[in-house]
Amino acid sequence: MKKFVRKIRTSIKVPAIKVPAIKPLYLIIAVAAIVVLIVLGIVLLGGGGGLGGGDDDEGSDAARGFAEGDRSRLPGADTKPVKEAPTIRSGKLDEARREGRLAVAQARGTIVTPSRVTIRVSAAPKQTVRVNWQLGCFKDRRSKIGTGEYRTRTPDARAIAIPVQGARSCIATASAQLTRSDRSGRIKVAVYSGG
Repeated sequence: MKKFVRKIRTSIKVPAIKVPAIKPLYLIIAVAAIVVLIVLGIVLLGGGGGLGGGDDDEGSDAARGFAEGDRSRLPGADTKPVKEAPTIRSGKLDEARREGRLAVAQARGTIVTPSRVTIRVSAAPKQTVRVNWQLGCFKDRRSKIGTGEYRTRTPDARAIAIPVQGARSCIATASAQLTRSDRSGRIKVAVYSGG
């Protein structure tokens, strides 16, 4: 057996492998790139438990989706819950106020058996504002949507057309936007039903 192994070793001539000299700078860059790729792979695959703030009883964010069930963790999220749209027969349906440059305010709600719908807007400082409205009305399993847009100098009150006469209910939405971008301002929009 020893003769056989010796024969195999002498018959197979393995050429010497030359290893090129590696410059230390290239070696440092290569190692740093590999470490970065490994860390990114761990983070992207959800294994970055230390980044999420440690153990929590509810499970990881990777399994549930970003900020699922907790709206306050969304970027720019308001912690207050969204108020439910009001429903009325007559009087003030809804009012909205906003502040800032080119601020937009939106009022909305449901009007039961509307006879007249009015939009009132005001701004400080007084200026021209842009108003968009939509009124979706329902009657006898049929619906019709009326929309409109206008520019007006504030303060202003304007009646809008009801697309279906004798409608059982209408969903109203009115938004108003400041048009002066040179400085901050305040805007208020309100929707009224009835005379």
